[in-house]
Amino acid sequence: MLYAVPCRDLHVGNHFARSPQIAIVDEQRQIKQIVPLIDSDTSCNKKKQWISVLRSYDVKSVVVRYIGKKMLAHLFNNDIRVLASRGKAEIGALDFDNLREVTDLDYGRESRNSGCSNKTCGEKRHKKQASIPMAHPNQLGAIRGFRK
Repeated sequence: MLYAVPCRDLHVGNHFARSPQIAIVDEQRQIKQIVPLIDSDTSCNKKKQWISVLRSYDVKSVVVRYIGKKMLAHLFNNDIRVLASRGKAEIGALDFDNLREVTDLDYGRESRNSGCSNKTCGEKRHKKQASIPMAHPNQLGAIRGFRK
């Protein structure tokens, strides 16, 4: 069985979707692959990268420290086992048999945002874009004390 571990410098990353890399690890704690995640301006793109990696490597278990509720629900819905690790543990020292299994959505954290700012990601609940009215130069009028 393969495990996916969010990581930074071969240590378990603090947050699932914000880690810069994914380590694909086998049952003997041998790192099979380090997959770099492409920096993105939206969390939705990082999550899509995660899902793509999980599918392409046929991962059945994920090790996390912190994870959002939506991503946790997605993992549960796709029958991916979730294990909780203490932070910054070295990946080679993880004992998968002794990690606590996460079975409840309450382990996940609520999103700080109601949605990402990119409406093309498919997320239904997006923040409304703030609209700033732009004045045309001829609508501003003359500025006193300023000569051309």
